[in-house]
Amino acid sequence: MFKGELYRRNLRIVDALGRFAHLELGTTVSRLAVAWTLANPAVQVAIVGTRNPRHIDDAIAGADLKLDQQALRRIDEMISAEVAVGGPTPESV
Repeated sequence: MFKGELYRRNLRIVDALGRFAHLELGTTVSRLAVAWTLANPAVQVAIVGTRNPRHIDDAIAGADLKLDQQALRRIDEMISAEVAVGGPTPESV
């Protein structure tokens, strides 16, 4: 499921978000992801997973990153080209 043009397209979106995070917000894409998730009024908490404990501090710092409306609009523009890429589901096990 993680191959082909749809996957490459999503990787390009992640790359664009990473450049935006670094160049315009001075942060990491991990922090941006957490901040964007928490900016949604329907979300109260973001659950972050990692295989590397060193990445936890970086992700946690995203809770302190506040995104203004302009940043949220830019992010929405970048992800508007999103293509869903499926992954393992309980039904497929």
